[in-house]
Amino acid sequence: MLTDIFTPADCAACKLCCNFHRCSAWETPALESELIYLLQEECVPLEKRQDGSTSFYLHFCTNSEDEVANCPMLDLQRGCTLPRELRPFECRIWPLRLMKDASTLVIGLYQNCPALKDDSTLQKLTDFATGQLLPILLDHAKKHPHAVREMNPAYSIIWREK
Repeated sequence: MLTDIFTPADCAACKLCCNFHRCSAWETPALESELIYLLQEECVPLEKRQDGSTSFYLHFCTNSEDEVANCPMLDLQRGCTLPRELRPFECRIWPLRLMKDASTLVIGLYQNCPALKDDSTLQKLTDFATGQLLPILLDHAKKHPHAVREMNPAYSIIWREK
C-alpha cells in the first residue's frame, strides 16, 4: 500500500514492525476475518486478544519485558512470508496507525520508523495518508473497529477527524 513511498528493501532492512517486545505485544495487528481463515488453513498460530480481535500468537521463552518475539510470518532472511496483498492491513500501512484520541479517530505516524529517511519522505507519506489513502483508512476503521488502537504517545497525529 505504501510501495510508492518505501521500497521493499527499506522494509526488509529493518523489520522493526515485525518484532514485538513482551511489553508491546498488544501492537500485533488485528487480523481481518478473511485473513484469519487463510492463516488457519496454513496452521499459523493465532490467538484471541482481550479486545475480542484475533492476532498472531507470539512465542516468548522468558518472562522478561524486554524479550523480543518475531511475527510468526517473518522469515529473518526474506522478510514477511505473506504475499503483500494478504498481509494484515495494519502491516500494510505501517508506520501509520489508526487510533482514537478520546473518542476522536486520528491517524498516527511512528516517526522513528527507519524507512522515514528524510523530511521529503515524511512529507510524501503524510500527504499520501491524508489525501489518496484517507478514504481507505476511514473505511477500514469503520469496518474493522479492532484495528483502531488507543492513542499512543510514540505516534504523532497527522490527521484528526472533525
